[in-house]
Amino acid sequence: MMKFKKKLSQTDVTKRLAFPTRCFKGFLPLLQGKHFVDLEVMYKSQTMKFRCSKRKKGKYLKPVLTKGWLDFVRREKLKAGDMIVLREEKNEAAGAEFKIEIIMKSIRLFGKDICID
Repeated sequence: MMKFKKKLSQTDVTKRLAFPTRCFKGFLPLLQGKHFVDLEVMYKSQTMKFRCSKRKKGKYLKPVLTKGWLDFVRREKLKAGDMIVLREEKNEAAGAEFKIEIIMKSIRLFGKDICID
């Protein structure tokens, strides 16, 4: 099941990945009263850890991926305008399993953005 699909902003590739609060509700049970949880996320055949956190106070949760996210951005050479998808798949042994996909990358060639994979 797709949690969210996002075209990355400049903030997403330089600081943290912000995502819609409506997508965060599935993570709430994982928090167990804390303001963050470390998620294991599959990318291709690799397992990575991203810290998913929310505001400690306030009306709006403002969920973000922080720790581990920028390492992933640098390694995959992501930039603003690239598209990612975060999926949650049910795994009988492990419960929920999260996967991230890069579905679009672009390069600038002769003044035009060209999508590559």
